[in-house]
Amino acid sequence: MKKKQVIGSILLFMTSIIWGCAFVAQKVGMDYIGPFTFCGIRFIFSAVFLFLITTLRDFIFYKKLTLFTMEKSKKNKILIGGTLCGIALTIATNLQQYAIQETTAGKAGFITALYIVLVPILGIFIKKKIRIVEGISVLVAIISLFLLCFEKGDLDGFLINQYDVGLLACAFFFSIQILLIDYFAKDNDCLMMSMVQFVVCAIISTSLMFILEDPKVGQIQSAMMPLLYAGIASGGIAYTLQFIGQKYTRPVVASITMSLESVVSLLAGMILIQESLTTRELWGCLLMFSAIIISQVPFQKIIKKKSKPEKASI
Repeated sequence: MKKKQVIGSILLFMTSIIWGCAFVAQKVGMDYIGPFTFCGIRFIFSAVFLFLITTLRDFIFYKKLTLFTMEKSKKNKILIGGTLCGIALTIATNLQQYAIQETTAGKAGFITALYIVLVPILGIFIKKKIRIVEGISVLVAIISLFLLCFEKGDLDGFLINQYDVGLLACAFFFSIQILLIDYFAKDNDCLMMSMVQFVVCAIISTSLMFILEDPKVGQIQSAMMPLLYAGIASGGIAYTLQFIGQKYTRPVVASITMSLESVVSLLAGMILIQESLTTRELWGCLLMFSAIIISQVPFQKIIKKKSKPEKASI
């Protein structure tokens, strides 16, 4: 394996660890403030951090602010793409933050990771073919969601609670965001687009914070450590590591590596805040992770490679 590929894989593994631990920060933050307040302050930190990183990069490498000097067409694409991605990310993260208050960090991490399975399904609507293994992964994911989300009811058989529905909707909007990034990020400044995305997230979430909640300065101060982690580490740093890491890593390897956030969220919840899952939920987590892996491994290419006849030796 080439040196750059090793570096890329390490950076993506670090990304998955940061994102996985963020579920614990989000869970702890809900002890002090509401979901919209958490997301609003978090995204302000993310936007400011990426603004500083992007500005520093521009002055070091280009000696100018690229957003104000780039071509109008590229600037418009960054602004439109960043705005649409920001709207999708805002909906996904606020739903996730709302749902996480009544579930475990590990369970939230695994259900959220469903976006890796949903992406190829939603891709059908934009004329992207779905592979057989991706269809299999969807079936496995459905079984895992049954184990994770449904509980035995006295009269209704099985019930799904509103917080699990929120996590499922969250995974859907994360899938939308990923497809939007795939469309808009080609030949564009990804750091700049991420910055625009976080600015949009901060504006929308902060507006919802003032409309639907009554944030107190003291409560925000009490939640400062989780907010800083979610905003700077999970938002600013992890997205930057992802961008750099994917430059040197094959897409399949990158997706599998980043999906490890679901495993990290489970372990972090158990180690850091003493969460526990039932045997049923642990099986659900195992199946969900299996679905993630199945959806990303190129079995068809492996089969074709093995089925090629060997050349006869002379």
